[in-house]
Amino acid sequence: MTTPLPVPSGEPATRTNVIQITLVTSDGCHLCHDAEDLLMGLGRRFSLQLERIDLTHPAGADLARRLRVPFPPVLLIDGEYFGHGRISGRKLTRALETLTEVDR
Repeated sequence: MTTPLPVPSGEPATRTNVIQITLVTSDGCHLCHDAEDLLMGLGRRFSLQLERIDLTHPAGADLARRLRVPFPPVLLIDGEYFGHGRISGRKLTRALETLTEVDR
């Protein structure tokens, strides 16, 4: 499922191109919920397109297997592996800022 993250009016995103975020999740995964909350917050600052893929779905299982990650969530930015498990908000913000600067 692909979901554009909300950008509140009066607070425009800082990148003209949308940053594609892929998040592989699992039911009952508290780290997955934390990652989704983090992304929802960052969606107010950055133009993000979020694709959630369940770990039990063949595409999610394939990503986890190819990337050799032991547990969810798995986060990709524009198709590139960013991290898994507990996602650092500071590290993710820096990565998104770097992408934004490259686009300027």
